[in-house]
Order: sequence, then structure tokens, then C-alpha cells
Amino acid sequence: MPTILISALILLVVIAIALAALKAIFGAKNPNKCLDSYYLRKSLFSPAERSFFGVLESLNLDEITIASKVRLADVFGVKKGLERGDRQRAFNRISSKHIDFLFIQKSDGKAILGIELDDSSHEEEDRVSRDIFVDKVFASAGLPILHIPAKKAYNRNELLKNIEDAINQNENKIRG
Repeated sequence: MPTILISALILLVVIAIALAALKAIFGAKNPNKCLDSYYLRKSLFSPAERSFFGVLESLNLDEITIASKVRLADVFGVKKGLERGDRQRAFNRISSKHIDFLFIQKSDGKAILGIELDDSSHEEEDRVSRDIFVDKVFASAGLPILHIPAKKAYNRNELLKNIEDAINQNENKIRG
């Protein structure tokens, strides 16, 4: 009698495991269910970002392309030599964060400067820690980042000087 009970329990466990595996493979939820849950945002930019982008474009930086809302994981890689779990955690920390604007050399596609437009949301505690982390990522990889306070208007000459200074300082560090 105990052998039959044990066999029955083992069979139930095997069936439960098989059902769980099938559920994991084929998914209990319909993956297409949420496809009609999306909408097109009115703009990629906030009003402040759109205004600032217009100023950046007016600087006529001939050899530079300006990209916006670039995911950090598309700019930075995770160094080899870390254990697999540590590499994955490092990647996860950058995979959902982006930089407002990224200057890219047209000649070779190399990123040369990140710009973060800082509005009042950057004063919130979680945003401050996010900004500190992003600054450390940029510094670790040797890419300068420039924080620009959001304003109603910008002095183009001052902005251009800040951009050139940030790029030149970084080039001097590299030549070093």
C-alpha cells in the first residue's frame, strides 16, 4: 500500500512539473493581448527638450550628429572579466536609462559628448541618485557629460563654449 501511495505522489509531482514546464514554454497568457494597448506620443520631447534641441541644431556643428533619447546600453558596454551575474546586473542598470542628447562624430559614429537637460525633476531624490549613477557611468567610460539647466532661453555662444570646453577637456585627458 505505501508503495502505491508513493508512486501516485511521484506521478502527481511529475505531472505538475510537466504542466508547469508547458505553461512556461507556451505561456498561459496571450502574448498578443497587449498589442492594442499602445498609442503614439504627441512628441518624443518635453517642451523644454524640444526648445533646447532647436538651440542645439542652430549651433551648426558640421561634423556632429545630435541624437536624442539614446539608451545608455546603446552607448556603453559592460567590461569583460566580471562574473556572469555581475555583468547582467551592470547591464540591467544601464538598459532602461537614457541620455537626453548625444553628440556623435559623423566621420566614425563615435560618441563624443552626452548632454542632460536638467529641469526641476532632477532635484527629486530618486532622480539625483540616478544622475549620480549616470555621471559615474560616463566618467568610467571616459565620455564627458554636460548638465544644462533648463531655461526659457539660452545664450548660444555660452552654450557652444560649454560644449567645446567639455569636448576639448576630454580630448586632453585622452592625450594626457
